[in-house]
Amino acid sequence: MIDKTYIKKLLSEAAAVDNGRRALSALASEALSDSKRAIFAMHRTDAPAAVRQLQKAASALKRGNTLVKKLPRLAQEGFWRAAQEEFAEAVLFQQYVEQGKIKRVEQITDPDIYLGALSDFTGELVRLATLIAAEGEQDGVLYIHADVEEAVSVLLQIDATGSLRTKIDQARKNLKKLEEMRYELSLRR
Repeated sequence: MIDKTYIKKLLSEAAAVDNGRRALSALASEALSDSKRAIFAMHRTDAPAAVRQLQKAASALKRGNTLVKKLPRLAQEGFWRAAQEEFAEAVLFQQYVEQGKIKRVEQITDPDIYLGALSDFTGELVRLATLIAAEGEQDGVLYIHADVEEAVSVLLQIDATGSLRTKIDQARKNLKKLEEMRYELSLRR
């Protein structure tokens, strides 16, 4: 009744995808963790540690991309996309801390991943503004507010749905937090 050769091929392919998924999950976890550590290092102003962590994350992503090329259906796995997004967020934050501006993240080609990272990046800027405000640098908070306002204005041009819509809404909340911070700082002057 069943073509045993065809079934054997299907089972072999399913096993390959399952093994690939497990391997990709491990690489994604590594990249995600290293990206988070890089962000924390940047908040501590430990640039050398941030660079090391980003290099480790980039290496894990590179190995993961090799696996995804062999098994393209793994590209849409949530854990893989989350790892790429966290990495992009970390790179954007590094660019901002080092250069005061952000640009393209070479390793990321999916626009939704970049836009999700840009949305999350605004949260890192709120944390940075909080640290700056605690040190009494009110002008730095004003600059960060303007930069988050610019990022949110870009994000609001997208007719997003699903998780990206949720992330854009969170970016809007981050902007609101900065507006409140600016207001409180203005009362202290």
